[in-house]
Amino acid sequence: MPQSPAQLAVNHGSAFPSPPRVHWAVLLLSISAAEVLAFWFVPEPYRNFTIYALAAAWPTYLCIWVRKIEPSSSSLYWAIASLVIGVGFLFSWLLWIVVIFELREEMLDHYNRREPMNLRLNWFLTLFFSFVYFQFALNRIAREKEATRESFAAEPESSVTA
Repeated sequence: MPQSPAQLAVNHGSAFPSPPRVHWAVLLLSISAAEVLAFWFVPEPYRNFTIYALAAAWPTYLCIWVRKIEPSSSSLYWAIASLVIGVGFLFSWLLWIVVIFELREEMLDHYNRREPMNLRLNWFLTLFFSFVYFQFALNRIAREKEATRESFAAEPESSVTA
């Protein structure tokens, strides 16, 4: 019986690392809590930059992770450009929108072509919930990959009868 590409990857070791397995609510709460703490405890001249850096930490991490699974990925370059341009510029926020949709396209390409996991990402939810929405989808993929890996590990190897 032919095996799916996901099963073959599990059997022979996946060439791609699993996505980060963080629940989206934990991610949202931790980013929000970090920004609130920065707002309270960071002095005024550094407050905006600190909050911006905290908000950009997870998206930048996702761009680095996508770069591991897709070496030709360009979302990391856009993220770095947005960070370099800085906090107060409208152009920086426009670059983050580019990062969001670049990352979306790279994940859709990878999880539908190279590692077929049938990933679907709504553009509306991508625009308004971006990285939390991505983490929701990546957490599902990580759970599926782990369940597939465990199911193959649990199956006894059948012996060849003579």
